[in-house]
Amino acid sequence: MSCVLRVSLGCWSPNAVATKLMSGENAAIIGAFIAGTAERTLPENVRDAAHRSLVDWMGVTVSGAQEQVAQAVLRYSGGEKIPTLGGGDPEKAALANGTAAHALDFDDTHILTDSHLSAVIWAALLALAKPETEAGTRLIRAFVAGYEVAAKLAGRRVGFSMQFRWFHPSGVLGHLASAAAVAAYEGLDATRAAQALALAATQAAGLRGTLGSMAKPVQVGRAAMNGIVSVRMAQAGIVTGLDILDCNGSFVRAFVQDGSAQLVSLRTDDLGSDWAVLRASFKPYACLHGIHPSIDAAREFVTDPEDIVAVRVYVAPGVKQVAKFSMPETPLQAKFSVEYCVALALTGYEVGAADFSATRLSDPRVRRLMELVETLPEEGRKMLDSAVEVNLIDGACSRRETTLSRGHPGNPMSWMELEAKFLSLVEPFLGSRTSPLLVLLRHFELPDAVRKIQILLEC
Repeated sequence: MSCVLRVSLGCWSPNAVATKLMSGENAAIIGAFIAGTAERTLPENVRDAAHRSLVDWMGVTVSGAQEQVAQAVLRYSGGEKIPTLGGGDPEKAALANGTAAHALDFDDTHILTDSHLSAVIWAALLALAKPETEAGTRLIRAFVAGYEVAAKLAGRRVGFSMQFRWFHPSGVLGHLASAAAVAAYEGLDATRAAQALALAATQAAGLRGTLGSMAKPVQVGRAAMNGIVSVRMAQAGIVTGLDILDCNGSFVRAFVQDGSAQLVSLRTDDLGSDWAVLRASFKPYACLHGIHPSIDAAREFVTDPEDIVAVRVYVAPGVKQVAKFSMPETPLQAKFSVEYCVALALTGYEVGAADFSATRLSDPRVRRLMELVETLPEEGRKMLDSAVEVNLIDGACSRRETTLSRGHPGNPMSWMELEAKFLSLVEPFLGSRTSPLLVLLRHFELPDAVRKIQILLEC
């Protein structure tokens, strides 16, 4: 018997639902997977990966909440505080949470889909959380399910294909991730879960042209919000054709119209094995992921910045297309500037959140080096490797090369490094509450942990 015929029919007309599901095999497999979330025992390494993502999300969100865009969205939404754990309107809370999570461009990335899936998923789940009665295990399972569905469905090509067709993959694929996670959290049956994903696909949107502006993190917030909206629509009985999520269905055809990339044609055993969350890449630097290898290479130089007379940075062709600001005028633009980030690194700065400010952008030492940096795309070079050459005033020339940037699963940040990142982001705002918060996040599945986290955040 096929997975389609095993799907629970709920209270809908069996004939109508069966007809739709027969033309939506991916949606049927996804629905069945989501419906089994509560009964699923996650491997220890998968649970640890989810905890790592949660710690990183909370760090970038607490700090990102102070950014102008997050405060503006908070005023729009009528909320009181970011991050929000339950209470109020969860749709607007998810919008605010997601915007803040991506405001610094410091949140983790799923490299294969070129998407910030964690930012979207945790934003929605924590907006829905019920701290007084919540079990962290339920949230962890829902997070992993949402991550798994979006990452496995998109596969290796769709995210990048969207990026180079001027779409924002996090905004687009984030809708699927959020809807899948929320459907898992709410315990939807397979039929309604499949419909929630299809409905999310009909709302998916995001433009790459927002890079370097406030609209980019807002797209992440909207993806979080619309995941909740899609689940509520499915619960209310709204239906759409499930073939939208097929490998060459209308979702992917709309975004990649030349057919050069397709969604994965899922099999029943694709979900829940070789877990996608294990391939999350964490950011040591608060900027575009594709610039990180260049920063790694630049940080290896031990030289007086005043002695530098020329800098050449060799990157993958795609990096230069996205990192389009050679001489950025705002801190947000600077996050998408190879020249600025390499100049920061050569000057000795950490390239952390504090280094993307008007003060740092006007630093005369940084500006002098920016003007010396030449960014050179090289055919055949991969997105996460780079080389930097420096010419000195005495005529010497040195070269440093990075084959895989720090933070990638193949060159991961340790728990100690992630904790240090968290402390640096959160302590300026929460002070003495920071370390207790970190302990609770690391032990998120303990009884009463969610309620205690809420108390610390609201003090």
